[in-house]
Amino acid sequence: MSKRLSGLSRLTGRSGSSNASSSTNEPAPPPAYAAVNQNQPTTDFPTAEETENVNLTAAFDHLSLTSGPAHPTPETCLAHLKLLFAFQSMKEEIGYTDGLFGLWNSLAGPPENLKGLEEKTPQERAQNTQLAALSRIREKRWALFVARAVERYEVWWKSMPASPLTEQLMSENPSNYYTRFPVGPAHAMKWETNMLPPLDILMVWHTHMLNPRAFLEDCLLTGLRALWGAGMPWDVVNQVIDTDFNYNPPDVVKAHWIARTGLSWDNADDPAYKSVKCPRCATHLKIPWTTCGQPEEYSPSPNAQPELIGTGYGDGGLNFRCSSCKIIIRKELLAVSKFVKDAQALLGSENRPMPGTVLDPKTGTPTFPSTALERSRFPQTFPNRLLKSGANMIRSTITNLIFSSTGTTGPTMEDVRKQIEIVLTDSRLLKEVEGLSATSLRSWRIQPEARLATRKMMAHYWENFSPFALDLCSAVMRQGVFIDKMYHIDWLHSPSASDTMKRLLLKYERFFEIMSANPNRVCVPTLDVDLAWHTHQLSPVAYYAYTVNRCQKFIDHDDKIDEDTLSSQFEWTSKEYQDKFGEVYSECTCWYCEAIRTSHISSVGSVLGLSKQEKVAEKFHETTATAEFCKPDKAAHISAHNAVKTNYDPRLESLARMSLGPEALKTARVADTRRRVHAQMAAWHKKRIEEGYAKAQRRAEKKGRKIPPRDGKGGDGNQYYDHWGYPYYYYGPWMYAVWLTPGMYYGWAPGYVAGCGGGAWAACAAGSCGGGVAAGACGGAGVSFPSFFLWLPWLCLDANE
Repeated sequence: MSKRLSGLSRLTGRSGSSNASSSTNEPAPPPAYAAVNQNQPTTDFPTAEETENVNLTAAFDHLSLTSGPAHPTPETCLAHLKLLFAFQSMKEEIGYTDGLFGLWNSLAGPPENLKGLEEKTPQERAQNTQLAALSRIREKRWALFVARAVERYEVWWKSMPASPLTEQLMSENPSNYYTRFPVGPAHAMKWETNMLPPLDILMVWHTHMLNPRAFLEDCLLTGLRALWGAGMPWDVVNQVIDTDFNYNPPDVVKAHWIARTGLSWDNADDPAYKSVKCPRCATHLKIPWTTCGQPEEYSPSPNAQPELIGTGYGDGGLNFRCSSCKIIIRKELLAVSKFVKDAQALLGSENRPMPGTVLDPKTGTPTFPSTALERSRFPQTFPNRLLKSGANMIRSTITNLIFSSTGTTGPTMEDVRKQIEIVLTDSRLLKEVEGLSATSLRSWRIQPEARLATRKMMAHYWENFSPFALDLCSAVMRQGVFIDKMYHIDWLHSPSASDTMKRLLLKYERFFEIMSANPNRVCVPTLDVDLAWHTHQLSPVAYYAYTVNRCQKFIDHDDKIDEDTLSSQFEWTSKEYQDKFGEVYSECTCWYCEAIRTSHISSVGSVLGLSKQEKVAEKFHETTATAEFCKPDKAAHISAHNAVKTNYDPRLESLARMSLGPEALKTARVADTRRRVHAQMAAWHKKRIEEGYAKAQRRAEKKGRKIPPRDGKGGDGNQYYDHWGYPYYYYGPWMYAVWLTPGMYYGWAPGYVAGCGGGAWAACAAGSCGGGVAAGACGGAGVSFPSFFLWLPWLCLDANE
């Protein structure tokens, strides 16, 4: 009999619980997050009989939804939650399906060794290496499924009727293909049920739209105005998700998908290999999706850890030798191949501009000068002129980069960067790019905006070999952190769900008021605000018009922010909100939120009884019912799904100690300085949080109440995150997802971002970094640049500054 079991037959409980210390399997009652008005007396709690008779699906049984983009409403927020629950159900079904992709639970060890673990504490369970291995196997199944989903999404994307953007279309003003693309005359796709894709495709599209500038740019370049204008069809999607969150479109929908794409309706039914054309010799190759699978009868050695990195197309260590030219297909080579193809599309008859050059880096809007003279030296399109020029033969060098390579390793994006650096650091070559006289005695340097455009272009290829503006596989994994928290909080089944949605929409409007008044700050949402924010972004046309009208720029939703920057900016956002609106921002009683609130209170103001922040905090606690229903495991504190760890290239530390010439030494020393400053800032922030927590403890004791312990050992277990049945310890709710296992993912590590520094992988090209945002994998000028390097712009100066 096959050991391949349904996800419903699990060894442990459902994934994603952030409270792993509970000794009971009974679900917690739905939270009454918005049921209590702080200005009115509380009502009596329902009896057991009344609770039993409550219809927990009443909130989303009969939603009033319309087609077309619009401002978020309580109904669309509830429909969004319903879709998130469907995503989570799919994730659990995939992760817990034994044997999927050849990944058997038995690879972790004998199942009898895990008996009795459910009764143990998180600390005890965390010591079990077999349980940890089983968690990683389940994560690997899901990671492979998402990798395949992203490739399937690409097929769906390319099946859409398109009118690709050209440089000529960019120069027309006004242009429905460019300047008027986001908000021009309606050309939205009219959604019908038979047009719906499978749920895994909806999931990837959902994540793509939650990176607004990336989605706009991809739609612009491809010419998918109808898709951009349509947004998520809430009425159509809602009709095919039942109250148990099963996604059940009729058979005609499945037939339409198969005919349109040639793919199976079910992700797992597609082939076990990926068809790839060799970037150098164009030989058609069949690369297995994973090399980690084993036959059902495979028996691992005792105490052996399962191999989950792999060398397949969907694995973390892609390594496949072409049968003809012998070049080794790796992720780094595929990223170069993508760059070369885009450069050829710019130089050839397609005349398509390079990614990163179609949106204003500061406003995120399609902007182009009206006069020919201005267009000839427009900073935003400098990378296009650079690649089209003959400066240092860069045009032919780039287009032949792969074909001229010898051996088996092939080029990487570092080779591309070196070619660009040669031009950017040579005044004579820059003059050639800009069509200036080479005999002029005046030196020439590119404008700061042109440097930024160059970095934005390069950011599309570092750690990304997909045709999209970002690595969607990693983005889906990060978005899964938010989905899991929404699933666990479970507002959807609350009798007061509609009131909860109304209240979070009010907070969202307030959040945007703070954002529009502080254009140079990073505003960090709470989980409830983020739900409204995400719902709005899923109507791209409406969201674009709203943000440009209120903030004079298209507000991005940064997909990667360093965890310490995220936490420090959350502290600022919380204080601004409480100052402006006289209510607590994060309605949560966890140690972190208590510490953040206490940090806002001035010691002098507290002694004199004049502290507004203290009065706001005390009002929250004095309203007993409000605080009672804001327990840490069910509350809307900081939304940290986009938190990542900044990863500095360790090679630079050794490079700094080697005598490799003045420029190399300067590069290494600057990068090493950035690393040390980052560590100091992180330590400072941690110390500040600890001091705030100690202060919150003292204040709570004076008021006769307790706040949750910080170490998670006081019975609440909030410092353990139950991921696929294994409890991962993490310091606080602002941290990056420590359970995202580095190395196993099809793209790059979803929990990390490359540190800025010339010479480091995914760092700036010398001559392109002149303060402001640290490029490479950085960016995100929509809210504001998400790096503490903004505070230290001198660290980003090039050697020639």
